[in-house]
Amino acid sequence: MGRFQVDVKYAEDFVVFYPQGYINHLGGEQIERRCDEVIRDGYRKVIVNFADSPIINSIGISFLIGMMDRLKKAQGSISFSNLSANNSLVFEFMELTKSAPIFQTEEDAVHWASAVA
Repeated sequence: MGRFQVDVKYAEDFVVFYPQGYINHLGGEQIERRCDEVIRDGYRKVIVNFADSPIINSIGISFLIGMMDRLKKAQGSISFSNLSANNSLVFEFMELTKSAPIFQTEEDAVHWASAVA
């Protein structure tokens, strides 16, 4: 796989992360670092769009759990969109969906983020 990167789209009161590539230890670190940056910038709502990251290993998931924890401590929220069917099942099995809803599309996640106080 090619080089991993995370693009970020800033909206008025939320951000959308666009990870591109395999989310393993290195990818997870980059996503978590970006999360820390946006929290420092005052954002408390994060959407992660996985359309360009079809593979997430267990270490990558551990970094996502770390993000969820950071946002919870900052009184924020996180949601996921565009997960592959397999990744969606893994997230549900690990009960990540209790703290972070999964949406089929980014538009649905944006609608949810806009409604969350």
